Amino acid sequence: MYILGIHIGHDSTAVLLKDGEVMEAMSEERLSRAKKHRGFPFLSIAYIKQKYGINSIEEVVVVGMKYGHEIFATAEQNLESRKHGSVPADNFLRAIGFRYPLLNKVVNVRDKWVEKRAYSGVEEKLKALLTEQFPSARITRIEHHLAHAWATTPFLPDTKKPYLILTLDGAGDDLSGSINIYKDGKIERKHSILIKDSIGLLYAAVVDLLGMARNEHEFKVMGLAPYAKASAGEKVYEKLKELVSFDSERMTFVSKIPLNRATPYLIANNYYLHRFDSLAYGIQKLAEESIKEMVRASVAKYGMGDIAVGGGVFMNVKANQYVREMNEVKSFIVTPSCGDESLAIGAAIYRYSERNKGDLGELKTIENLYLGSEYTDEEIKKAIDDYDLDSSIKVSYCDPKDDENIEYKVAELLAKNSVVGRFKGRAEWGARALGNRSILANPTSRENVKLINEMIKGRDFWMPFATSILYERRHDYLEGVDDYVAPYMAITFNTKPKAHKDLIAALHPYDLTSRPQMVQKQTNPEYHALISNFEKLTGVGGILNTSFNLHGEPNVEKPIDALRTFVLSGLPHLAIGNYLLSKE
Repeated sequence: MYILGIHIGHDSTAVLLKDGEVMEAMSEERLSRAKKHRGFPFLSIAYIKQKYGINSIEEVVVVGMKYGHEIFATAEQNLESRKHGSVPADNFLRAIGFRYPLLNKVVNVRDKWVEKRAYSGVEEKLKALLTEQFPSARITRIEHHLAHAWATTPFLPDTKKPYLILTLDGAGDDLSGSINIYKDGKIERKHSILIKDSIGLLYAAVVDLLGMARNEHEFKVMGLAPYAKASAGEKVYEKLKELVSFDSERMTFVSKIPLNRATPYLIANNYYLHRFDSLAYGIQKLAEESIKEMVRASVAKYGMGDIAVGGGVFMNVKANQYVREMNEVKSFIVTPSCGDESLAIGAAIYRYSERNKGDLGELKTIENLYLGSEYTDEEIKKAIDDYDLDSSIKVSYCDPKDDENIEYKVAELLAKNSVVGRFKGRAEWGARALGNRSILANPTSRENVKLINEMIKGRDFWMPFATSILYERRHDYLEGVDDYVAPYMAITFNTKPKAHKDLIAALHPYDLTSRPQMVQKQTNPEYHALISNFEKLTGVGGILNTSFNLHGEPNVEKPIDALRTFVLSGLPHLAIGNYLLSKE
């Protein structure tokens, strides 16, 4: 039986569950080519129906109990909004209001009118749209943070074991977090955290203040934080922690101000006078310490040390490292790509549990994130032939049966210090490239960082790259690994001196931490073979890995996306299927 989980909003996604197995996960941005696509996932649903030959779906689960008109945004409107940016027009007006409360009251009255207008008629239009798309389906709705909690379950190593599930994000259905108990195939919410107390929205306010895009560039602030002088950063931290803290009696965050208005508050109170790196340090430390306090209090109250987490705040890989290292934590599961793109997974699993009366015995663990599209060499060859490639580009086919197959050829190019775009197998779902839609480079050379940043990605100079390392070599490079498996770039580790030599270009330039993808042979044998070939040629058991995209665009999904990125960038080589394209 098919169950379709749908998230409508930014990071719009559709997920197909068949008899307890996640068959497909597709985010709309991959098909619309509008990064962080907001709205209904029309293209993703059509793609899934066509791929699996589904004419009708029995069960459809939609995330969210409350929507505004933005759910009807088109692909064109998404692209247009990104072109012009989205700076809230009332931030400075509200900043004045924090000094003069009477003005705030006037603005609040206006906000209620704007909100009422934004939600007016949306439910009726959404019901009509769902009926049109799924005329014979039973349609269920699930609350935002409950979906985040359920999204952890297919990643649990043992669904018969109880877990403490924590969720944190900016906002969703009037909440910003929750504390839950998973037991016997059911999830019971114990505590809720309101939007006004959102640690995620406070982090987003600092993103605003630094001139970046909220819901997208929080990772840049995290990457910037280690560069600050501790003395200056601590001053920001001390000020920020006066705004919000975790109350272990009430088991929730409590804030001095409504944190959904944090941006104008920071402006009104002259936070912009602090250096950019000090601001990054302050909010990053606040996030780390706040999350640790939430975990500590939850473990103490419920006597459970097995923790699973979801929601966009836990995309913060440094905070995840510190939680995992806590003495109170026995085991730690991070939902991979746990932003709102994961909600559709949680929605489908929730309905599966309901139909089975809480029995998750047949639920299949998600063992890898290669849940997207896949193309044959014939389809790839046609895409190459149809693309108007410059005659100087050399195209060659590498027979997969030969010793010098495409995996060997790519490893050889990396060993010679070149950079290669790799497009092979099923696309990885989520925000992190895991080798099948990736740009790869030799991690021993910092020169490659400059090449990738200047000629391909346009990344900020301070941002670190990630490492794909052979699972067998993890103890050579990473501190405190023990038996922990980290295949999704969801957590950082301190590194050993050998990593500082072998993997230097793929570590954080300042604190030398690594955000690894541990590559296991059984999970992705071809990618494992590529890195193994590189190891044989160089002695290095890992490679630099970053997403295969141009700056401001989503990761590539189709062959035409890979070809376009190759042509428009300074990327010298493209390994696409078993074909190798090289610029002379």
